[in-house]
Amino acid sequence: MNLTISDRFDRLVKDKEIQFDQKQYELIKALEEKSEEFIEYTQQSLLKKIINKKINRPHGMYIYGHVGRGKSMIMDLFYSNIDISQKRRVHFNEFMNEVHEQIFIWRKKNESSKNNSTDPVLMVAKLIEKDCKVLCFDEFQVEDIADAMILGRLFKILFEMGILIIATSNIHPRNLYSEGLNRDTFIPFIDKLEENMEIYNLQAAKDYRIDRIKNKRVYFSPMNEQNKKSFYEAWQNLIGSIEVTNKSIPLKGREIEISVSAGKFASFSFEELCVKPLGVADYLVISDNYNIIFISGVPKLDSKKRNETKRLINLIDTFYENKKILFILAETQPKDILIGGKDANIFQRTVSRLEEMQSSDYLDSVISE
Repeated sequence: MNLTISDRFDRLVKDKEIQFDQKQYELIKALEEKSEEFIEYTQQSLLKKIINKKINRPHGMYIYGHVGRGKSMIMDLFYSNIDISQKRRVHFNEFMNEVHEQIFIWRKKNESSKNNSTDPVLMVAKLIEKDCKVLCFDEFQVEDIADAMILGRLFKILFEMGILIIATSNIHPRNLYSEGLNRDTFIPFIDKLEENMEIYNLQAAKDYRIDRIKNKRVYFSPMNEQNKKSFYEAWQNLIGSIEVTNKSIPLKGREIEISVSAGKFASFSFEELCVKPLGVADYLVISDNYNIIFISGVPKLDSKKRNETKRLINLIDTFYENKKILFILAETQPKDILIGGKDANIFQRTVSRLEEMQSSDYLDSVISE
């Protein structure tokens, strides 16, 4: 007997691989219905052509919600379960890079042709249709003007071709390309998307990705190969399929550069946070934008590195008071980070907070908020 998407979800709950969440279950049932509609649509398409009878094309689905709510897990279930061989699941930015590459190849191939009137976007859409009837996008987001310029045309064609598009995102479609150049020209794409895709807000009970932190190690020392490996595995396990990018955050006429950003997660080196001339205002901005921060390369400090010591004190105070979760890769345990110096007494508070931030009580209190 073939299992439905909801059957597979129920099995995961029964096997205690996931917790039951009513909002996730409602989405599962909606996608199950969507899958059945699309299978029926594809089976009847030939009959439609024969008797010229209109059959409604099933709309796609745009699923958005906060990180860690189970969007990727549910997409896994949908994609693996839908009985269509011509399907593809891909990160949205990877897909758009391929589209631009195919457009470039087509134009290069036809630049010497006298008849160069064919729409390259149409030609790329036909290539997509040839191998794909179901297209699943992870992390749907638009930040590049080159993407924004062709999305409206491309998706209009894909929708008309009857390709079923399922997408996950952290933001409502109306917030796509929110600060992009010439955004008014992008609005028709959003209108087209909303006409052809159901907009579904997954309001699951909690951030299950953050819940994975419970009873997990968050402080790694010394900086040997095993701890480095564990530290970076923790990062990868938490961010999942979220794309890693760099980001600039404005602050009083300047920019704070975040070189490794993934949704509400960010990763820094000690040098980026404590050697560079940052202050409390910088740490507050980082705290406002990220829930979980990874810091690598924390060294032993002494009286010759007083500026770095003061910045580390301010950094830990800021993140502690704002209830952030820290993953740290350090040369030594907190009590041995600072060796002597004028700041030794005040640094004891930093030691205490670093130790508390590793505790299950602290992590549970942050996760439950």
